[in-house]
Amino acid sequence: MTNTGAGPGCTYPQLGGPGQVAAVARFETEHDNLRTALRTAVTLGDEQEALCLVHCLGWFWQLRNHQVDARTWAVEAGRLGPDPFREPVRRAEPLDGRCADVPPPWTGERLWEARRGGRLYALATEGGAGATALERPGTRARLSALVSAYRPGLPQTCRQPGSMWHFARLMTGELTTLDETLTEIVDACRDRGPGWDLGFALLMRARLAGRGADADEALALFEAAGDSWGIAESLAARGEAHEQDGGLAEAAADFERAAAAAARVGARSQVPVFTARLAAVRLRLRPEGDPAAERLLTEAADAAGEWGAEAAGAARMLLVQHYAHTGRTGLARAQLTLLEGEFGEVTPALFWGLVGGTWAWLDCVDGAYDRAVERLARAVVDVETLAHLVAPYLLVAQFGTAAWARGGRGGPGDAEAGARFLGAYDAHAGAGTGGFRPFTPETEALIRTRAEEVLRAALTPEAYTRHHEQGAALSLRAAAALVRRPRTAPGA
Repeated sequence: MTNTGAGPGCTYPQLGGPGQVAAVARFETEHDNLRTALRTAVTLGDEQEALCLVHCLGWFWQLRNHQVDARTWAVEAGRLGPDPFREPVRRAEPLDGRCADVPPPWTGERLWEARRGGRLYALATEGGAGATALERPGTRARLSALVSAYRPGLPQTCRQPGSMWHFARLMTGELTTLDETLTEIVDACRDRGPGWDLGFALLMRARLAGRGADADEALALFEAAGDSWGIAESLAARGEAHEQDGGLAEAAADFERAAAAAARVGARSQVPVFTARLAAVRLRLRPEGDPAAERLLTEAADAAGEWGAEAAGAARMLLVQHYAHTGRTGLARAQLTLLEGEFGEVTPALFWGLVGGTWAWLDCVDGAYDRAVERLARAVVDVETLAHLVAPYLLVAQFGTAAWARGGRGGPGDAEAGARFLGAYDAHAGAGTGGFRPFTPETEALIRTRAEEVLRAALTPEAYTRHHEQGAALSLRAAAALVRRPRTAPGA
């Protein structure tokens, strides 16, 4: 059986280096045996054996998208010992390296850090209601306990899963913005976690904050480490930055390389997503039509549907937009229906809100403005809490569609409200320019253009300017609140 832990011949340290491909294949071959070992450890109440296996397998589970295993075994291992986040919370002490660098038996700080890490793996795989979960007293209490367990300067907070501490501080209000949180992680890794950990931190900031320079630096670090997964993700992040800047040829080259690197390591959920991005860019490069690229996009969307909400959403949303731009809204709606069927019980509400906003956009394309207004009200509720923290552009995108929907509906006060929404869209368009963007730049531009057309047709130039300026003065939260209340009086 695979030697997962520390010592000669151990496999898990190779998951982040030049032996990654062979290590992943070996873990996959032995996965049933490893599940048996976990089941045996849990049955016998062997806390340390179970925790060691969870720590060794955690990254493999992520690479190969074994989300059920990650969630199940992290929870089961956590039940075997004391809760490290129970009040009064035991404060963490510095621990260099990873827990499983040394085989059990563990004592002292290594054992307590293994317990904390096990609970953090479980927390990271929860998914579920997203914003609703954050409002639950139990969730907030756990996050507060996590915040109190660690402190600045600890090496554990520069590595997975300890780096979740920074995000817990964001969610409990100790840090105020996602950019501040990501910058703190990167700065901490520059001081105490250079190499792979710094590459991972830079990759997170590149994906979530849209920083192409971070993607370049992360790519260099992962290439030095020989990590095919990191190379693939960094190339994809750089491709997204190129796409946002209009560099479509450069984006296509990066997405093609990213898909190839992900295929080498067997990162099965990433391959169809990167392939879909490649196909979508090729279609934008050839607006006159590219049957081969459309076929590739369709195949990638179907393949991504096997790998959960994030992969399915990323690929199918690209296909939805392509169908809508080519006048096939019926096919676009069919793709959204398929996507909702692929969502599971742990799919975050954020994803449901993203899909709801896309349904509303298609309603606008088809002229069903009343339905679009109602859908947007629900979509904002689904995304709002987490969007404010980690994906503000999910809210901003709703403002553009809301402006079009209200202008198209044409009821009393609708055009005035629509102009205010368009003002809010224009004022906040730079918020959260990285990941979680629901639409391509092409779709965003088309939505904004159509919204302005219908609003200017309904209002005098003076009225349009006045209400647009009022909207531009609204905070993100205030504008979102108005979208949530679609029947609000015009002057409210």
